[in-house]
Amino acid sequence: MDATTQRAIGSTVRLLCQVRLAVLAFALVLALLDGAGLLGVFLVLLAAPFSFVPALNWETRGRVYARNGLLLAADTAVAVVVLLPLAGSPLMAVYAAATAALWGLFAGLRLALVMAVPLCLYQLTAYSDGWRGLVTGIAGAALTVVMASTGTHLGRRLRRQTLLSAELATAREDEAALAERLRLARDLHDTVAGDLAGLALTARGLADRLDREGARPGTVEVAHGLSGAVSTVHQHTRRALGELRDEDAGVAEPVTEIARSWTERTGVPAAVHVAPGVDDVGAVRARHVRAVVTELLENVRKHANASRVEVALTTVDGAVEVLLMDDGVGLGDTPTDGRYGMRGIRERAELCGGGATWAPGPDGGTVVRVLLPTEPADGSGRASDVVPDRATRAPTGRPWTAEVA
Repeated sequence: MDATTQRAIGSTVRLLCQVRLAVLAFALVLALLDGAGLLGVFLVLLAAPFSFVPALNWETRGRVYARNGLLLAADTAVAVVVLLPLAGSPLMAVYAAATAALWGLFAGLRLALVMAVPLCLYQLTAYSDGWRGLVTGIAGAALTVVMASTGTHLGRRLRRQTLLSAELATAREDEAALAERLRLARDLHDTVAGDLAGLALTARGLADRLDREGARPGTVEVAHGLSGAVSTVHQHTRRALGELRDEDAGVAEPVTEIARSWTERTGVPAAVHVAPGVDDVGAVRARHVRAVVTELLENVRKHANASRVEVALTTVDGAVEVLLMDDGVGLGDTPTDGRYGMRGIRERAELCGGGATWAPGPDGGTVVRVLLPTEPADGSGRASDVVPDRATRAPTGRPWTAEVA
């Protein structure tokens, strides 16, 4: 039983346990009234924890109870024993039916029917002699079998309903996030992007005019640098608009364009290798891949002093692996979580259920490996951010290659 099933059937498990506890309360009264003595009282009290404890902490311990064969066998034995004080009473059928339904919920139909066999056999012999007792016993046994099947089907339906509810909630969250991104994109386009476009034209015109009028070379150089910086910021803003609107489809072309623009700004050659299948990871994961590559290249520009960079995108065990190698100065004594860029990459990877590692390259420089699973981690836990050290090997098998020089 997985975590989803445990959550889905939790309320029903508690309800059936409460029904069993109510029957046990009646059984205790009958044991006292009929003079069954300490043995009858002991049998009832022995069965109470098997209903009280699951009802109390099913949300946290449910899967332990469902997987523990010893506990299931003990519950079967106690269920038969507790029927002794109820022999001949209609409450016996009620307790047996609730127990079979409970087993069907988390144990499945086959195991529930096997566990219900002793309950059925006891009911066939527990009622008074004659046709009336036989018919009552057969009806009780049949009810037990039917409730085991009903519990199984109910558990499946509850799990399906829980999954559908989770998918609906996710879809609503995605719609809300998309609406917010579109709002931000409109605001950014109407304010910052427009102002930057005008500023870029002004800066370019200023640089050209100074050049035509014969201004000092240093002044012209500063003007051209200002124009280039404003144009770069405008390009970044346009790229951010595309990210907000999810206009960049896939991974290969956007990442190649990111590397090309980075090479134009830095003069450092960057080779991009994209393996087949990376473009099929979906819009959300593709956006994370593009952001990670952008930040990794910026880290190289700021800190590595490299003369060449290689970026490889592959799929590993259903996840996207971003591998960046440079021939720069290496990590030195810099902690891999002490810079905001590194920290942001690690946090983005962990948000996706993956991880990031930095290691010295085999011939100097730095090798960074970022793993981004194509599907979110389930509720049982996230992938560890300590990933196997395969980053020191150069990627192989690259039928799709784009070199940015």
